[in-house]
Amino acid sequence: MRTWGLVWLACLAIGCVTTSEAGTPDGERSYREFQLAASLRDEGQTAGAIEHLRKALELDPENAEAHLLLGFIQMERRTYQNAEPHLATAIKLLEKQSAGSTLAEARNIYGLCLIELGRYDDAAIVLRESASDELNAAPHLAWGNLGLAQFHLAEYQETVTSTMEAVRIQPRFCVGYYTMARAFWRLQQLKDAERALVGALEADPSCSNSVELQGAWRLRGEVRARLGHRRDAVADLERCVELDPYSNDGRMCQTLLEDSR
Repeated sequence: MRTWGLVWLACLAIGCVTTSEAGTPDGERSYREFQLAASLRDEGQTAGAIEHLRKALELDPENAEAHLLLGFIQMERRTYQNAEPHLATAIKLLEKQSAGSTLAEARNIYGLCLIELGRYDDAAIVLRESASDELNAAPHLAWGNLGLAQFHLAEYQETVTSTMEAVRIQPRFCVGYYTMARAFWRLQQLKDAERALVGALEADPSCSNSVELQGAWRLRGEVRARLGHRRDAVADLERCVELDPYSNDGRMCQTLLEDSR
């Protein structure tokens, strides 16, 4: 499960993210187009936002914020091939500027894009840079995503190390616990997996009802069944089905319940 930082995004409309040059007439027009695009995106008008971002980049191809927002929107649309060049360009431009926390968050988003494209080694490099940046406003997200890249690389012990750092920084980071538990499961460290899954589902009140964490209920049911805790396993699998009986995890939980009878 991927997680991205949105601190920079919250700043767009009020102008607290300002790293591009606006000293020329075209630069100023480009920045106004970018601000309009940010407002349109906030209103759910994605097509209009993309149109104005393209205008912004025609006026100033080095408008880092425009590249970053366009890449982010393409990520939201799950068009990762389209997102990748804009995010890569944004990072190159931001590295030349005094970008503050924006660069760290851009690297986190870019790392997620690379994960979606299956470029796990490249993702791990970028995400480690983001996680280690002292200006990163939400480093636990980058550590969690680094763990996800490492998980895809079958580097399970490294996954545990990264996600432990993520939950050390943010003890309510349920997704970090879940990625950690998946690594412990692959390492066949079942008791550690169960403890991590308790964190995934109980570290924050919102986590137990999150459909995105339905897989954590399924995995905890499987872990507890392997540990011989049948009653607790059945309860977890039933909760998994309650969240969404028609998802892949929901169907798997239903099958596991039927097999346990």
